[in-house]
Amino acid sequence: MKNVKIGLVLGGGGARGLAHIGVLQALQAYDIPVDVVTGTSMGAMVGAVFAQKPDADYVEQKFRSYLQSDGFASLGGTQVRQSHTYEPEDLLHQLSREIKRRVVINMAAHRKGLLKSDRLKKAIDAVMEDTAIEDTVIPFACAAVDLTVGNEVLFTEGPIREAVQASAAIPGFLPPVDRDGHQLVDGSVCMNFPIESARALGADLIIAVNVSAEIEAGIEVDNVVDIIIRSNLAATAKINQLLLQSADFIINPPIGNIAWTAFEELDLLIKKGQAEAQRSISDIKQIIRKRSGIRGCINNYLQKKVQSYMDCRR
Repeated sequence: MKNVKIGLVLGGGGARGLAHIGVLQALQAYDIPVDVVTGTSMGAMVGAVFAQKPDADYVEQKFRSYLQSDGFASLGGTQVRQSHTYEPEDLLHQLSREIKRRVVINMAAHRKGLLKSDRLKKAIDAVMEDTAIEDTVIPFACAAVDLTVGNEVLFTEGPIREAVQASAAIPGFLPPVDRDGHQLVDGSVCMNFPIESARALGADLIIAVNVSAEIEAGIEVDNVVDIIIRSNLAATAKINQLLLQSADFIINPPIGNIAWTAFEELDLLIKKGQAEAQRSISDIKQIIRKRSGIRGCINNYLQKKVQSYMDCRR
C-alpha cells in the first residue's frame, strides 16, 4: 500500500457531512492511509481539520466540543429547518405557511442570505487553526463556485479558514464570500466532489464519500418554492453522478433523509459513517493491492527501459 497515494474526497451535505468523521475513524482503524484530502462545504470543514491534524478522533473532539458549546447554542443551533413537503392542509396551517414564505421572500429581496455569515465563520474558527492551506500536514484543497464568472474555484493555497467559508456558503442561506471582487459560494453547486483536484495533489487512487440526500420519489410540488428546490435537487443529483464516475471507490453512508441541519444527530451520523466504511474495508484494500501491483509492474518496466537506454549509451 505504500506505493499508492490515496486521495479522500469528502462531499457536502450540511450536518450529514458529520458522517465523514466516522469514515476517517474507520480508515485509520484499519490502517488505510489518507495521503491527500479534498472536500466541499461540510466535507471541506471536516477535511481541513483532518489535514491540519491527521487524527480522526481529534476531528471528532473538535466538532463535538463546538456543537455542545454555548457558542453554537447562541447561534440558534438547529432551529433552521426546511418545511416538510406534506403539511396539514387546514386553513390555519395554510395561512401560517404562506406567512412564513412571504417573510422569506421579503427578506430575500433585501439580503444576500437568510442567515448572517458570522454563524459559519464562528463555527470554522472554533474547529480549525488559522493557518495557510499550503501548511497543512496532509495536502488539502476545497471547492467553491464563483458567481461573478460562473466557474468553480479550487483553493490550494491561502488562508484555510477563508477558503472553507467560501466552500460552505450555502446560496440563499449564507451570504457569498467576497474575494478580490468575486462572490464565492458553496462548491456543491457544481463541484461537490473535487476529484481532479485530489489527483492534481498527487493522489493515485480516489475514495469519495457521498453524503448527499436522495431525491424522494412521488413528491408533489404545488408552489414556487418547492418547485425551485426540487429542480435544484434534480440538477445537483445529476452533476454528482457525473463527478463520481471518476472516483475509484465510493462510500455511501446510509444516512437516509436526515436533515442537513440535524447537527444534534452527531453520534448517529458518525456511527453510520464508521459502519459503512468498515463494510468497505476489504474492497478498498483489494483495490489498493491491485493498484499497487499495476504500479509496481509499470515502475519495473520503466526502470528496465531506462537501464537499457543507459546500456546503449555506453
